[in-house]
Amino acid sequence: MKFAYPEFLYALFAIAIPIIIHLFNFRKFKKIYFSNVEFLKEVQQETQSKSKLKHLLILLSRILAIAFLVLAFAQPFIPVSENDLSNQNNTVAIYIDNSFSMESVGENGSLLNEAKNKAIEVVNSYKATDKFILVSNNFNAGDQRLLSNEEVIDKIENISISSSSRNFSTIYSRNRDALNTSTDNKAFYILSDFQKSTSDLNLIKADTLIETYLVPIKSSQASNLYIDSCWFNSPTHLINQNEELSIRIKNNSENNLEHIPLKLSINNQNVVPTSFNINANDETIITLNYRNKTNGIQHGKVELRDNPIVTDDIFYFSYSISENINILGVGVEKNETSLNSIFNTDSIFSFNNFNVSKLDYSLIKKSNLVILHHLPFVNSGLSNSLKAFVDDGGNLLVFPSKEIDFDNYREFLSLLNVNYYSKVDTSKNKVREINLSHPVFNNVFESKPKGNLNLPIVSSHYTISKGNTDFKNDILTLKNGDPFLTEYQVGKGKIYLSAVSLNKENSNFTNHALFVPTLYNIALLSQKNYPLFHVIGDNYSIDINRSEKDNIYHIKNKTLDIIPRVRNNNNSTTIFVNSGIETADNYLLENNNTQHGLAYNYNRSESELSYLSENEINEFISTNTINAQYIDLGNGTIQTALNDLNIGKKYWKYCIILALLFLAIEIVLIKIFKQ
Repeated sequence: MKFAYPEFLYALFAIAIPIIIHLFNFRKFKKIYFSNVEFLKEVQQETQSKSKLKHLLILLSRILAIAFLVLAFAQPFIPVSENDLSNQNNTVAIYIDNSFSMESVGENGSLLNEAKNKAIEVVNSYKATDKFILVSNNFNAGDQRLLSNEEVIDKIENISISSSSRNFSTIYSRNRDALNTSTDNKAFYILSDFQKSTSDLNLIKADTLIETYLVPIKSSQASNLYIDSCWFNSPTHLINQNEELSIRIKNNSENNLEHIPLKLSINNQNVVPTSFNINANDETIITLNYRNKTNGIQHGKVELRDNPIVTDDIFYFSYSISENINILGVGVEKNETSLNSIFNTDSIFSFNNFNVSKLDYSLIKKSNLVILHHLPFVNSGLSNSLKAFVDDGGNLLVFPSKEIDFDNYREFLSLLNVNYYSKVDTSKNKVREINLSHPVFNNVFESKPKGNLNLPIVSSHYTISKGNTDFKNDILTLKNGDPFLTEYQVGKGKIYLSAVSLNKENSNFTNHALFVPTLYNIALLSQKNYPLFHVIGDNYSIDINRSEKDNIYHIKNKTLDIIPRVRNNNNSTTIFVNSGIETADNYLLENNNTQHGLAYNYNRSESELSYLSENEINEFISTNTINAQYIDLGNGTIQTALNDLNIGKKYWKYCIILALLFLAIEIVLIKIFKQ
């Protein structure tokens, strides 16, 4: 037991006053005359016994009342430890969670404002000579600099909501490294709503020399309606094509919601206004249909209204509609009628067919799709060019010749890391199975085919080796289980490998109704598709074909123009598109020659308003080696809580209560014995 003001203990000498009064009672006596004093001795003895007990009890109550009153002024406390922080130099790190979830409202208004006020209270609870480190989710340069009392308060007042979201393990690691540069007593305060999505406390690598204080900023509500994501049902986009946009919406509340307006706009033009209903703590998928009206970049935005968190009420997306798709045919014949009949009749395709001996290899990297046909062998120059083309995101379709050099094709296809042709199977066969879930046949059939279908017949085909590859997907399969048409993912591109040639002697595939939609959709899927949207804070990059070495790229919208970090490769440029983006919106990536649409959205991990409870946090503290304490403020201030933790629990309030109690006992004793 220690005392905050031990000098008040000298007042305990006041206990002598009631003792002196008790010992030297100067009360004057009156003479009372009785006619008969025969019974007075017995009455006198009884009165003296009661009087003695009465005075002793009253004396004891007075002594205790004075003693506890004096102790109340001395403020007794039991210290938490033998270390007195007020006599030490301290380095204090403070983390203020300024993510989107801190826009919620608590008992004292905005959670962020409450956290800032508590942080200032933390600063004021330390000496003016102590040093501070202030960190938020922004991770700005200079955050780990030591600040004075006044400097850190100024920075606290300037903190605002940020689009960045950080896990606690990352926050702790960053502050631990900064604190360990100091030899002072170290403390770390985490002021947050402790959302479960970011509270990875179990991943914290704790430093036992750092006293950590977990200060919850509690929200008075846990409801939010937000747009989680969106996607198209078709991977290709064409002019005048009907689009089906699916939108996932989540209701993180205890209430069923009805007739909520939802608005879709393309290039700032309202397209499909609608409304929806959603159950409590549930999600729904809304499908909107519209028609593409223009070529080029399409900036999309889906919007609803919900308070108080509004940053997740808008979802941006962007895609492009190409005016043409470049297709390059490479064979030994100048014309291939089966290919010409597909690609020369649609203006979206720009089809050029070359004899392999007259091919300009620079045309390969300018193409979206390269089709090899009727080649008995593939020379090394063409092999290496196609390898680079596929690795950089190009698509390759291989139709072998009627007769091929197996060793040459094995070397060529092995270079591409795909299976190779092993032998010729001359037995008659037929296509048995169509992979209807593959994008090539996504929109070919209105409903799932039933019964016996009229599928391509094969008189001879090449069997394909069965070695393992990173990604393989059979699109068409023969009755005997051999693949007829197979897709491989190689690098950033795709390779489609056919088991038959385009020669009509090997199969009737070129005359079959399935031939046109198969090649047509393979060509459409060869369009350069960039991600529909990006999430701010994640690391993304996109690859663009290099046209000029010194072109400078810009990411811009109406209010921002930044130059992203780039890396030049042999045939393409990698652009790190997430550097410097902090605001959700539609943007343009452009240089002197090209434009691409980009869309950025805030991370939806902050939209799920689910928080760690006090029991969950205390359980973590008790089961881990972290030197941490949970501060439950209740209706008190953080300074009071810190005094209880750092100085010890004070008992002056209990002393006052006991002093009043013994005064009341004195009054009761006087009245009882008087009666």
